[in-house]
Amino acid sequence: MPLNPDDEGIGLLGPETPERAPAIKEAPAPAASAVPAKPVIAAAPSVSTAPLSLRAADDVARDVTAGTVTTLSAVLTSQRPDEGNATVTVEIAYTSTYPGEGAEWPVRWLRPGKREFANFVTRSEKTEVHLLPGHSVPFAFEITAPVGVRYGDRLEVRMAAHWTESTGARTSLVLACIARQAMLAIKTSRGYEREVADTLQARADENPDVVFALLVPAALRGYVFAEGMSFEGVREMLKGIRKARGLVAGETTLKEVEPLLVPRITVEGFVEGAIVELISGPFKGEKARVKKIDQAKEEITVELIEAVVPIPVTVRGDHVRMLEKGGGKGGG
Repeated sequence: MPLNPDDEGIGLLGPETPERAPAIKEAPAPAASAVPAKPVIAAAPSVSTAPLSLRAADDVARDVTAGTVTTLSAVLTSQRPDEGNATVTVEIAYTSTYPGEGAEWPVRWLRPGKREFANFVTRSEKTEVHLLPGHSVPFAFEITAPVGVRYGDRLEVRMAAHWTESTGARTSLVLACIARQAMLAIKTSRGYEREVADTLQARADENPDVVFALLVPAALRGYVFAEGMSFEGVREMLKGIRKARGLVAGETTLKEVEPLLVPRITVEGFVEGAIVELISGPFKGEKARVKKIDQAKEEITVELIEAVVPIPVTVRGDHVRMLEKGGGKGGG
């Protein structure tokens, strides 16, 4: 049946007039106040957590002997992108193994921009330095270990720095000098090493803080080695000791003394027929010819050259001194 366009209120389905799909309405967007906005996290600016740094230029702690002068150094570095002024505080602290008796250590310091060391007048001083971006400035401290220093006495240079316009984080550093003993060489008359050492040991027993130990090496004549705290202390102890000729200038290192601590075979280097001089015992000063060498007992049998009747005499290897090696067995 054909559709009549004049008919009203009648709607027929048919292929001729396909049904139009209803329009789909979009849901209204929720109000901004209905859903909380997700917070936006902004990237934090790159700020150094340590805008200043203090570090030792060489040693943080150093062993020193009485009467010596040493220098400790530190470097202050800026790590921030702009220039500024930094305030540096320096404190000097002393620690002694004998509270109340420690000697005071003279300290001088060289501040940035200065050409000469200045005396450190008080226990605590401040200075202000100007730092460029990435720039470093040096500090140097000249420290004298006093003559009366005791073993283990300690001086500390305590440094702290911060930006002058800020009271925030600080950087700090501690430098230290620790007193130790020295190895000193004492010159004596030849043959009197033991006598000098015995007398010095008796005096050291009354004042144990000056000399700790003595070494009388048999292989080195004319010297005694003392382990003590200061040259002046040992020099004072040597006054009046017979056959003591004084201290050798400068400290002797343990490396120099070590070979003297290794036991040596006293008959090493001797051969039968050699001419020797007896340097100890009843025949001291006499010349003799080596007849027999006992390596196990470290003994040498000799015959006195000037004796009317050749009599064999057995002595320790360190009681003779080589004069001539001779012509081998039999002395020919």
